Amino acid sequence: MLPMSDREFALKIARLGQRGARKAIEKAHSAGLAVPFSLNGKLMYELPDGTITDKCPEYPANAPVHG
Repeated sequence: MLPMSDREFALKIARLGQRGARKAIEKAHSAGLAVPFSLNGKLMYELPDGTITDKCPEYPANAPVHG
């Protein structure tokens, strides 16, 4: 097996990170939770239905809490 170049290593790490992020987003959406992210320094939310908004969603008192 040939040693991996720095570029190949960086690409592999980036792919692993992207895969993990996609799984976390899917898990949050399946639990009915919005996913916060930053867009040009502004806090945004991706709702489970795919809608993007800058309004913080409200959850019922019995919503699951992950921590």
